[in-house]
Amino acid sequence: MKSLNHTKYISLLKLSSLITILTGCLSVLASSPVTEKPWLLLLDLLDWPLDGNPSGFTKESFILNAVLGGVMIGWGCLMFYVSDEIKKSPRLLKAMFVSLICWFVTDSIGSFISGVYGNIILNLIFLSMFLYPLMKLRHS
Repeated sequence: MKSLNHTKYISLLKLSSLITILTGCLSVLASSPVTEKPWLLLLDLLDWPLDGNPSGFTKESFILNAVLGGVMIGWGCLMFYVSDEIKKSPRLLKAMFVSLICWFVTDSIGSFISGVYGNIILNLIFLSMFLYPLMKLRHS
């Protein structure tokens, strides 16, 4: 039964990784005025209330959207493939956990400082997506 649970939690990690990759793709798409709308909507939601602000990105924001998207896609791909190796190397579980906590703390502090509290809620959702299967794997 342990093996079945292990497989289930690895699948949850992979799903979380794919969601991270897709979110990164949305960010990359926001590096052009032609494809920025979904990312603008997300940012508007995170900086509640919905008011159509931001209504567009600057050239500098386009660059940052591309960089952020690339980092998210890379991080998601890494976690996707590392997930398969956790059973062979439990240190990878710790590495995933540490990277997740480092991301969460720094991103959430930056969100707090900038006054975009909705992003902390989004961060908590991403944290729980990864933390749940990681904790279950740690105890299996």
